This record gives sequence, C-alpha cells and structure tokens, in this order.
Amino acid sequence: LISRYQTDPVTHEVASNDVTVAEMEHRFLAVHEMDRVRVAARIVEASNRTIIFSRTKWGADKLTDKLLGENVRAAAIHGDLRQAQREKALSDFQAGKVKCLVATDVAARGIHVDDVDVVIHYDPPSDAKTYVHRSGRTARAGESGVVVSLVLWNEELEVRKL
Repeated sequence: LISRYQTDPVTHEVASNDVTVAEMEHRFLAVHEMDRVRVAARIVEASNRTIIFSRTKWGADKLTDKLLGENVRAAAIHGDLRQAQREKALSDFQAGKVKCLVATDVAARGIHVDDVDVVIHYDPPSDAKTYVHRSGRTARAGESGVVVSLVLWNEELEVRKL
C-alpha cells in the first residue's frame, strides 16, 4: 500500500517511554500491621533511593515519623506542606540527604527523580491506573527497578483486583 500511494516514504520512530516488564520487578509481600514499618525500613536500607506511597497526608506524616524512629532518613511530601517544605524534601531526596520520600499520590505527580530503584506501596492504590503511575517512579530511562506492595491480610482481595 505504501509504495502504491506514496513516493519516497520515510519512517520515523520514537523510543517508547513505557517501561518493559524486564526492567521492573513487582513483588507482593504479605505483612502483619505490626511489622509493616520495620519491613519498609529494611527495604529502604537495602536500596539506593526509595519512594513510599501512602494513601493520606496524615498517613505520610505518621509513616515518616515512624521511619525516622527506625533510623531511616526519610521526608514526607504532600499537599498540606508549604511549597518551601515540599521543595526542601524533594531537593534533599535528590541530593541523597534523605534516602526515602514518603508521598501521597497527588504530591508525587510530576516528580521525576533519577535512580529511584524501589517504589513501595505502603497503602494499596485505589485502582490499576494509580498502581501504574506510582510504579512508574522507578525503572526510568532504561534503568531497572523494584515495586513492592506491602499487603495486609484484609487488603489481599483489593490488591488481587489490581
């Protein structure tokens, strides 16, 4: 068809921004509520740069405080923080002063930080689109990454639907 209707056709290809399955590993860990912070802290310690997603602003602050109690360098980022606080949290994360950014879904939109090797779904996302968006903070620009969902017993059915 091309040779019939076009003269001198040219092909233009654009590299896809999509992450391939080979670059991103997904893990689902069944955890007890009492162990969830400790498990998250151990994952952060074993990684280079981690973003943890919380469903609420209050939850992000609470988790950040608990991680700091586990000697994890963490900072929260969400809409209730002043712009200067959000910028400081992000710049500290980019500079490596904090190893872990605890974010809400809305606050994480537009965050593009290189070398995030782990994303943790501390609270399960509300739908598959949110799962994909959160997970897309890792395995960027051809790098590999791990996505870990910490699943409580009563969240298992909800997570299976994703």
